[in-house]
Amino acid sequence: MLPVMENDNRRVEFEALVRPHLDGLYRLAYRFTGGREDAEDLVQELMVRLYRRHRDLAQVDALQPWLLRALHNLFVDQWRHRRRTPFGHLYPEPWEALFENEAAPGTPEQAAQAAGLRRQVLGALYSLGQEHRALLVLHDIEGRGLPELAETLNLPLGTLKSRLFRARRKLRTVLGDRNPLTGPDVVTSEVSQNEL
Repeated sequence: MLPVMENDNRRVEFEALVRPHLDGLYRLAYRFTGGREDAEDLVQELMVRLYRRHRDLAQVDALQPWLLRALHNLFVDQWRHRRRTPFGHLYPEPWEALFENEAAPGTPEQAAQAAGLRRQVLGALYSLGQEHRALLVLHDIEGRGLPELAETLNLPLGTLKSRLFRARRKLRTVLGDRNPLTGPDVVTSEVSQNEL
């Protein structure tokens, strides 16, 4: 997954810095892109860009949050570029990957109900802006804590909480009467008290 590099010493230094974080970067990239090849491409592009600045990378105090932020920023940049290109709207944003590890329902009725729920939630996610989708994926799907996200995204904690609240509110609004679950907070749970 690491790019082919010409200088052995430089390559060894770079690998020592980033290799411990590659699995986490790949998992997050997969959550963002929804496909193995796209996730590999995203991480590969990040590695190429970071390799050019590997000496600066060695100076970063908290490398994991910094790398996650860099991956998020690269994803956002690529998404924006894709939206500006002709026919960019035809590229899929396969958020189906969010649900692929779910256990299969037991009965055909449960399977149909689960498929309907997936379609409704995915449709609602598609309708949100990219920033809101990314926050919901990072916090609610990936399970990243608010302090970690605030550091990763370089946002004040209060700003992050309000953006997450707005993202959940928009998701609720989009689901509206179509919310297939019984409680309003099931799909979009509020920030837990221990995170406040």
